[in-house]
Parts: sequence; C-alpha cells; structure tokens
Amino acid sequence: MVWIKIFFLFLLLYSSTAYSTELNEKEEMYFNFVDLNNDRFISYKEIEQSLNLLFKIIDLNQDNKISQNEINELKGIIESLR
Repeated sequence: MVWIKIFFLFLLLYSSTAYSTELNEKEEMYFNFVDLNNDRFISYKEIEQSLNLLFKIIDLNQDNKISQNEINELKGIIESLR
C-alpha cells in the first residue's frame, strides 16, 4: 500500500511545469480531490482516505483487488469523459 501512496503523491505533484510557483488547472484538481476538508492543506490522513475512496471506485466487484479488467474499465470511463 505504501507504493500506491508514493505513486499517488507523484501524480499529484508531478507536472511539466515543475518550476512554476502556482498549480496548473490539472494539479489544482488533484489537490482539491485530496484536500477533503478544503483547508488548503493535505494531511496524511486525507491521502489515505482519498486512496481508499479511489480504490473502492476502481474495484468494481468489491473483492479488495484491482484486476486488469477493472483498470481497462476505468480507462474506458476516463476516455469517454474527455
């Protein structure tokens, strides 16, 4: 589970505008997704809660495992929203 948290933080913080002093629109969206109490700070607890929520959304059959099919389903949903 630690690698998921590290990966999630990497996604949140990585940007092609890494030297910018402000968040771009996509980074702001990720930040707001994780900042559950909207206090403009992200706590470790909020990261855990966000990851748990994200995991439950992806785990369609609720077997506490994410399969390749579930990832493909998620990719399809994301593509349809673009």
